[in-house]
Formats: sequence, C-alpha cells, structure tokens
Amino acid sequence: MKKAFFAIFLFIFHQAYSQQFGGNPSSIQWQQINTDVVRVIYPKGLDSIAERIASITHYLQKNYSQTIGDKLRKINIILQSNTSVTNGYVALAPYRSEFYLTPPQNAFELGAQNWGDNLSIHEFRHVQQYSNFNRGWSKTLSYFLGEQGQDLGNAASIPNWFFEGDAVYNETLLSHQGRGRLPSFLAGYRSIFDLNKHYTYMQLRNGSLQHLIPDHYPIGYMLVAYGREKYGINFWRKVTEDASAFHPLFYPFQNAVKKYSGVSFTKFVKDAFDFYHDQWRDDTLKQINWITPVEKNNVIDYKYPYLMQDGSLLLLRDSYTDIPHFVIKRPDSTEKVITVRDIAVDDYFSYNNNKIIYGAFRSDTRWGYRDYSVIKLYDIQTGTTKTIDNKTKYFSPDISHDGKMIVTVKMEPGLKASIVLLSPDGKILNEWSNKNAVIYSYPKFSSDDQFIYEITRDNRGGMGIEKRKIADGSVTVVLNSRNRILGYPVVQGDTLLYTCSNNGYDEIWAYVERKHQDFRLARYATGLYQAVFTGNRQLVASAFTADGYRLGAFNASWQAAQPGDTLTNLYVTTPFKDFDNNTLVTIRDSTYPIEKYPKSTRLVNFHSFRPFFDYPNSSIIVYGQNVLYTLQSELYYTHNNNEGYNQFGYSGIFGGTYAEPVLNVSQTYNRQAAFNQDTTVNWNEFNISGGLELPFNFSEGRQYRTLTLTSTYNYNHVDWQGIAKTFLPSTGFTYLQNRLEYVGQSQIATKQIYPSWAQVITLQYRGSLDKTTAHQLLASSLFYLPGLSKTNSTVIALAYQARDTAGQYFYTNDFPIARGYREIDFPRMWKAGINYHFPLAYPDWGFANLAFVQRVRANVFFDYSAGKSLRTGNIYNFNSFGAELFIDGKIWNEQPVTIGARYSRLINGGGGLFELVAPILIIN
Repeated sequence: MKKAFFAIFLFIFHQAYSQQFGGNPSSIQWQQINTDVVRVIYPKGLDSIAERIASITHYLQKNYSQTIGDKLRKINIILQSNTSVTNGYVALAPYRSEFYLTPPQNAFELGAQNWGDNLSIHEFRHVQQYSNFNRGWSKTLSYFLGEQGQDLGNAASIPNWFFEGDAVYNETLLSHQGRGRLPSFLAGYRSIFDLNKHYTYMQLRNGSLQHLIPDHYPIGYMLVAYGREKYGINFWRKVTEDASAFHPLFYPFQNAVKKYSGVSFTKFVKDAFDFYHDQWRDDTLKQINWITPVEKNNVIDYKYPYLMQDGSLLLLRDSYTDIPHFVIKRPDSTEKVITVRDIAVDDYFSYNNNKIIYGAFRSDTRWGYRDYSVIKLYDIQTGTTKTIDNKTKYFSPDISHDGKMIVTVKMEPGLKASIVLLSPDGKILNEWSNKNAVIYSYPKFSSDDQFIYEITRDNRGGMGIEKRKIADGSVTVVLNSRNRILGYPVVQGDTLLYTCSNNGYDEIWAYVERKHQDFRLARYATGLYQAVFTGNRQLVASAFTADGYRLGAFNASWQAAQPGDTLTNLYVTTPFKDFDNNTLVTIRDSTYPIEKYPKSTRLVNFHSFRPFFDYPNSSIIVYGQNVLYTLQSELYYTHNNNEGYNQFGYSGIFGGTYAEPVLNVSQTYNRQAAFNQDTTVNWNEFNISGGLELPFNFSEGRQYRTLTLTSTYNYNHVDWQGIAKTFLPSTGFTYLQNRLEYVGQSQIATKQIYPSWAQVITLQYRGSLDKTTAHQLLASSLFYLPGLSKTNSTVIALAYQARDTAGQYFYTNDFPIARGYREIDFPRMWKAGINYHFPLAYPDWGFANLAFVQRVRANVFFDYSAGKSLRTGNIYNFNSFGAELFIDGKIWNEQPVTIGARYSRLINGGGGLFELVAPILIIN
C-alpha cells in the first residue's frame, strides 16, 4: 500500500531566555508608571529605573519618531531584575516588551553605557516600528489572524535585518556609544572581506552551519546606515511604509528600495558593501604567526589564553562540531582536553596555579525569571569541580595565586554591582560597593595577591581601571574613566594586559606598575581579545577571524598610550552629530505617579487566532496571554484525522502560583473506536477537567533538565450514537489523569543534529474513579546518544501501553506505533525503535529570497512494535524499517523550517508507505 499525507515533527531542544510563562513568584509586588506612551511594570524598589525608562521613551516618541512614522501603539514594558541573563525584546502576540536588567560583563558586544538607557533607545525603536508597520496587507492579515497576522505580514514584507539595523542605528545616534561605534560589531564582515571570502546575499541573510557568517544585526546596521548616508534620513520611512503595506504585493521591500533609491535592490546591497570595503581596503592585516589551525568547513574558537607553568597555554575551545572544552595547547602544538565547561551565560574564565574558575548558569527550580550565576572551581591536578552557590549572581571570578581567596563581581537588582572577596568554601570575607552606580567587571588579583585590579564603567559608558588594596579597601586609579571599551585583563608580574578599543580597533594594551604608564602593544584589523606573554616574551592573543578566534603571536610594540576617549565614529557620518549624541545626557528624569499594578489586569487577553496542524489533529485556535504572562488561554476547534471526530473547547493554565491550576472544557462529536473485531462504535463526549501542574527546572552543570508533573480530575459524559445505543448506556464518569514529563539534554554544538546525550521520558496514567471501568497506562521515552561522528546522532525509542478491555470507555490513543501503521489499538502494546541521524550535505543555497537550504540530512530507522489480545493471548507484530530525508532551512530568509519525506517498509502486512513531512506552523 502506498499513501501520501502531510505530517509535522516537533521535537525542540530549546534554551530560551524570553517569555518565561509563570516565571515570577507570586510574592513580587508589581508597580506601574502608566502614561500615554508606555506602561512600565516593575517589581517594587525599581522606581528610579522605571522613571528613567519612561522619561527616555517619552522624549524619543516626541523627538525621534519622524524617521520611521508618527503612529504609536502604547506598549507595556516589564522590567525583569532577577535573571542573570542580559536581554531585551519587543514582541507581538501578545504585544509587550521585557527588559532584562542585568548588564553584560563583556562590553565589547553591547557597549558600556547604562544598561537601562541602552535598552530604552534600542527596544523603543521596535515599538515605533510595529506601531507604523500595521498597514495595507499587514493590517489585513491582523484582521484574520490577530497580532500574529501583523507579525506574519511584517516578517514577509520587511527583513529582520532592517528591524535590528534600524534599532542599532538608533542606539548609535542617540548616545556616545551604540554598536555602530564598537569595533567588534562589524568585525565579522570585515574579516570576511580581509580573507577574501565571498557569500551571496541569501547566504549572508540566512547564515551557515559551516562558515562564520554574522547574524542579521551587523548587516542590518550597515545597510540602514548606508541608506541614510546616501539617500537621506527619511529614506527608510518611505521604504517601510510601502513595504509593510505590500506595495507592490510581490517583493515589496526590494521594490520599495528600488523606487526610492533609483537602483535595483541587488545594486543597492552591492553599493553598500563597496562603500565599507573601500574603507577597509587600505588597512592591511598585520603579519601574525598563527598558533592554532584553520579547519575546512568548520569554525573553531580558541579564547582566553593563560600561560601555564610548563609554558603551555590554557584555553577555552569550542567549534561548530564541539561544545565548549578547556584545553591545554602544548609548546609542540599538540592539544589535551581537560574538561567540558558547564552551562554558562558568559564564556569568560580565569586561571591561576592549576585552578580554573568561571561563572556558570543555574536555574531556579520553579521560577523562570529567577536564576543564578554560580562559581565553578576546577582543579586540573585532581580533576574535581567545586561549586560556590550563594543563590546570587557572581560574574567573572578570579582565584588568587595562593588559592586562598576568590574575587568576583556580584550583581543585584537595580543595576547595582559590588566586588566580593570570598574564601574557597564560599564564605564572604569582604564586600565593596559604591555610591556612584559603577558597574564592575573582570576583577584580577595582583601577582602578590595584595591588590585587586577591577574594570569600572559609569552611567555614561566611561570605562577605567582601579587598583584596590585588599587590606583596607582603598582605591587607586590606574586608568581614568573615558569613553572606551575595556576588558579581558591578565596579570603577569607587574604588568596588567588588557584589551582596549582604540580608533576603530580592539587592541592589546598594558599597564606597567613600576612605570605607572599604559602602553599599546598590538593591533589586528578585526580585533585582539586577551593576551599573555610567553616564556620568550612573545605576545600571544586571541584574534577574531572569519574562521573563528585564532591564537596568534606578536612582537609587542610598546607604544605609549595617550589619555582620552578612544571610541571613535566609524564609516558613516549621519549618526554622529553632537546634538543627537547628547540625547541621553540631556534627558532629564521626570516624576510620574507610581501605582500598584494589579496582577489581574486583562487576565484573559486574546490576541491571535490561527490554523494549526499537528498530525493527526487539524485545529483553529484562538490564543490569549496576559502581559505578565501568568494566564494562558486557548479557544479551539479540532478535527482528528484518525477517528474523524470534531471537538470544540477551551483550555487555560494560570502560572502565577507555585502549582499552576489548569482547566479544560471540551465538547467532542463523532468519536469512534473498535468495540470488537466486527463492531465499531460511535459516541459524542463532553469533558471538563481541572487540576494542577508543577513545572520544575533543574538546569545546571552540564545538562539542561526540566520536570513537569500534572494531575487533573476529569468528568466525561458519553452519549453513545448509532448501534452502540442498543447495548451501551449513555452515562457520565470521572477519572484521574496523572502525567510526568522529563527532558534532559547536554549542551549542543552548531552542527549537531541532536545533543550527544539527551532523554525525553513521559509517564501517563488515566483511571476511572467511579463504577465505570476505564484504565490506561502509557510510558514512552527517547534517548539521544552519540553517533559515529560528532554530527551524527543515535536515537532509541521505547514505549509501552496498557488499557482495560471492558469497553465502557476508550481514552485517546497516543501510543507511538511503528512508523507506517495507523489505528492500531490493543490492550497491551509495546515498542522499541532505533534511529540513526546523519548529515548528507550543507548546500547553503536558496532561491528567490523565499527559501534557503542549510542542511540536508537523513535518518535510517527500524521500529519493532507489537500488540497483544488479552482475550486470545495472541501477539501481533507491527514492525517497519525505512529512511527519512530532511531539509533544514529558512523561509523568507529568517523563519527556520524543516521539511522532509519518509519511506516506511511494513514488515508485517507488506507494502510500503511514503509520507511527506512538511511544516505547517511557521509562526513561533
């Protein structure tokens, strides 16, 4: 038998740092500043930050909306202060924004200015974009699909690089920093040019699993900045007005660019890159003695070199095929893997005297918006790891040379930082804070362990270096605070090596204690990050290249460094005007009424509706979430293709309490099942259920782990139809459903199809509580194991199901029968399957800016399953083998999709089955 139909595979290994459902404990007291522009919702105690954000957004809407549009849809901004993650976003469905208020330790990527200010000028630009892009067909789609309709229309008409490029331009225009001034921000494209690598526009848009291609932020800024430079400040407003309205219907953005620039979109992009290439062309690369190799079709990073006692280099190494490891690079160029680095938000680490120390991520057991940064101390000699966990946020720790002290940065809510001195067992020995809103990063012990060097940053983004005496806490300024980026210090004798941004480059500098002077040591066109002197006084640093971070050796130049600001304006002129750049300085904080924010505000907030397909179900669903993301609701209609039934219902879950209440109500028509070998029965069914769900997160160390426990009390009323009425009475009954779901996984490298170690385990029991006999037990699991190569995966599937034979009620059949078989239901069923996934090719090819193929992969499988009749004792086998072919890629240059095909050869019953595996859901 051959048959084709559509299905969808959905298995997600997901590490998400946004929209954590039910992520805040109920003890948080929410406050609000509610104006005509924004509502800032925040935990009690963050009044000054909320007022500052409200003041900035009001000023921006009044004075800086003209270049994108004058319309404004008021936004809710939620401030999250209990996470160690640095982030911010604006989203539709529901329309809201979140600011994660922990500033980054690494200022080279996002800058050093006040983090709340930086989020405000970047994220509010997205608010202005969404407010003005709801027009034409985008607006029409919103009538049919709600907010997700506008989201779909905007994604189809305006590239994601414009959204982020325009916002980065905004942060550069309205401050003295912004990523447009940071040398590292465009280093990816500069490195591609310097190494004479050539990629098509679609390759640059979609990225690669083989080559280093920057994400959409840098290309967005480059094109947006060039467009304004060449065609005026209102160029993009005109382009996006037409494009978001789908004028014209096909390729609206490309045609709008052509309309207002007078050149084709292809030529516009080429001209833009030529504009930057001309400025990079004369800056030749300095010759480097490379220490680490390049690997074809892979990207390898060697970062944070430290000199060991035997002359070897200790490094953090990762690649597109490997998760992060600590490795030793010996003088003879051989490498020794030390250990896997635990899950971390920031990959920085320190080293002294055979001990590696770094900050690692640990989730809160229950609340997704509350997590911790703990200290990991690894002893190379003994191979043991010690964790220092005070349920706080410790960043960039260092250990003293004698191993008796640890120094670290502690971040607290409210953009507050302090320097903490700890004993190796985690006892706080001292803590130094400041009254000037200074953020600290990368503290380092002096070579005699008497002082601590610490990098500082102020609210305006000025960065400097201080030296603190441990005995009395007194501070001496080593490098005055100026508008620059500093980081990655290393102490060697009386010399402090560090990276400093200077006139468009990230260079290696050094402070020599005995001379009380700073020197410039080395420069490379695309940046040098962390350096160390080897035994022969060669300078070794991690250089950013188009093949990853590579170790290179330099001869130090020892040029005296000049004091003053070192961040400079780069490549274009329009965002660098004093009046605009002083915006954050000139904005005066206003005073707004502060009120309690009721948690019940718009609890039932339906925002979108859409079709959904998850075989065997086809559905139309109306979605709702409130702003605090504590109530999730769905109204739905479902047609089941297995049984042919139709179902209407509502489901909801409330995440504002430790145990989450759940409620489901549904009415189902025309359900059917086999009563015996000769008779099929039909019935209608009403169901209402309520219960509790407990979601736990145990992610830390080397694995992400979640455990969800659910228990619901269910009432079903069955109304038998047709012939079943003659021998089965319509009746109601109650049953209890208990469910356990566990997911655990190791870290995953870019090229890996699945993690090298992962588990997905589901246990479910449904049993009647009254005179009706109806019981069902289901156990299923997936185990992900390594394959023969780093990018291959072995997946083992196991399942077992048992049900009663009374025939008084039939629960839905969720048993994962061997592929190729349908509608198999026995009182006892079991399954064992094995899969082997492997890549076939990495085309990095697309067509018409519609679809792009990153990877073609295959899976060969064998499924053994069987069903047992309790009446006869007979066992019936349902076995199959076959192959699957998948294509991983993107639609519209940004939306990830996977499509494929499967051929199953049915061993029992003969024949084969061809299935198309196609994505139907294309909105996350």
